[in-house]
Amino acid sequence: MSGRYRKEKNCLNCNHTVEDHFCSHCGQENIIVEEDALHMIVHATADYFHFESKFFGTIKPLLVKPGWLTQQYVDGKRVKFIHPIRLYIFVSIVFFLAILSGGHKAKKQVEIAPETKEETLRKDSLQKDGLTRLKEGLSSVPVPGALKDSIISDINKNAKERKKGQKSEPVYFELDSVLRGKFNTVEDYDKHQKSLPKSEQDNFIENYIAKKNIDLKDYPGDVGKKMLEDFLHNLPKMMFLLLPLFAFLLKLVYIRKKKYYYEHLIFSFHLHSALFLSILVTILLCWLSGFVYNVTGFLRGVCFFYIVWYIYRSLRTFYNSSRWITVFKIFFLLFGYTILVSITFLIGIALSVVMM
Repeated sequence: MSGRYRKEKNCLNCNHTVEDHFCSHCGQENIIVEEDALHMIVHATADYFHFESKFFGTIKPLLVKPGWLTQQYVDGKRVKFIHPIRLYIFVSIVFFLAILSGGHKAKKQVEIAPETKEETLRKDSLQKDGLTRLKEGLSSVPVPGALKDSIISDINKNAKERKKGQKSEPVYFELDSVLRGKFNTVEDYDKHQKSLPKSEQDNFIENYIAKKNIDLKDYPGDVGKKMLEDFLHNLPKMMFLLLPLFAFLLKLVYIRKKKYYYEHLIFSFHLHSALFLSILVTILLCWLSGFVYNVTGFLRGVCFFYIVWYIYRSLRTFYNSSRWITVFKIFFLLFGYTILVSITFLIGIALSVVMM
C-alpha cells in the first residue's frame, strides 16, 4: 500500500501504541494512505494472486501428500496454507453445487420420458386387481355397515382421482382418516384426545404424526417432493455436523496417540476436503471425456481406489501407525462412520418433516 509513515505512534485501527512501522496488536501498517485508483487496482490484484498462490499451495499437498498438510498445520506452519475450515467450506460449496445440480438435471430427464401404452394398461390392471381384492377383504371384516360403506366410498373416490391424473393422497391416508373419525383440523383431534382416558390417548410420537398427517392433507403441493428438496437443502449442514462427530470417533479410535481433539478435527476437515475434491475432479474428467471417448467407468474406478489409498495413507502419515494397525482401524472407522452418517441423515429427515 502506498503512502507515508505517520509520526504519531497510535494505530488508526485499534488505537494501540505502534513501536515500528506495523502495529503489533492488529498488524495494520502505520501510514497515511495516499493511493490513487491505479495503485488501488494493483494492490487488489496482488492480494488476489497472493490468495490464489496460497490456495494452490494448499491444494497440491492436500491431494498429493495425504496427512502431511494436517501435520504441518498442527506443528504450527500455518501462514502459507488456507485455514482448514475455510478450505472445507469453499470446497464443499462447489462440491454440493455440482452434485445437486447434476442430480436435478438427471431427475428432469427421467420425468421427460413418456409412459408407454403397455405400461399404462399394466398399471391400470394391477390397480383394478388390488382394489377388487381389497373390497372383497373388507366384506369379511366385522365392522358396522355405515363405516364399511364409507371406507369403500373413499377407496373408489381415490381410484377415480388417480385415473383422472389428479393429485390425491394414498389409500392408507384415507383409511386412517376414516378410522380416526375424519379429523379435519388439529383442534378436532385435540378435543377427541382430551375426551379419552389417559391410558387410551396417543403418545408423543403418535400425537405428532397424527397432527402432521392432518396438516399435510391441506398442503397445496407434492409432499414427497417438498421433503426431498428440504433434505437436499439441509445436506451441506448435515455434513458440517458430521465432521465434529467424525473427529470424536478418531479421538476414540486413536486414544493412545495422546492427540488433542482439535488435531483430529483438523484432520477431519482436510480429509473430507480432499475426498470432495477428488470426486469433483472425477466429475469434471467424466464430463470432458464425453466429448471424445466415454471412459466414465474407468475414471470412477480410479477415483474409488484413490479414495481408499488416500484414507489409508493419510491415517498412516498423521497418526504414525503401522501398516496392519492402520488397516485394522480403518474397519472400525468405516463401521463407526456408517453409524454417524445414518444418525446425521435421520436428523436431516426429521428436520425436513418438521419444516414442512
